[in-house]
Amino acid sequence: MPGGVRRHAVRVPNGLELLSVTGARILIIDGLDECSNSHDQKRILSLLAQIVQKFSLPIQILVCSRPEPRIKECFTGSSFQNICQWMALDETYQASNDIRLFLVDGLKKILKHHSCSMEHVPCPWPTLEQIEYLVQKSSGQFIYASTVLKYIN
Repeated sequence: MPGGVRRHAVRVPNGLELLSVTGARILIIDGLDECSNSHDQKRILSLLAQIVQKFSLPIQILVCSRPEPRIKECFTGSSFQNICQWMALDETYQASNDIRLFLVDGLKKILKHHSCSMEHVPCPWPTLEQIEYLVQKSSGQFIYASTVLKYIN
């Protein structure tokens, strides 16, 4: 394997038999566009398509990447037509509702975990206005909301 692919590859010990445990699993491939060679990107996606089509595995695969031409070409090809759902995360994707739910859930967990030290905090905490402020500051980016929750916690 070329160096660019090897550097980004993850090896599963003992092969695919580990996936036979009950319960759904997810494999996240982030930064496929970071492979130094576009042919390596295509090769990785081709292998994933073959595995999904050949084996009935209790696994979902999430590929996160910038939409480079070779990557888009793979996903629009026949190998992925019946096994893939494409979701563009550009300006057409409105993440605000998802971020709002993420923040509300995370802040509830923080309040529950730190209930003794937060007895003096007025209820409701946080207010709807505060949540909306954080949603707006997030600008559709989960990393902002995640960082806020880590900081508050």
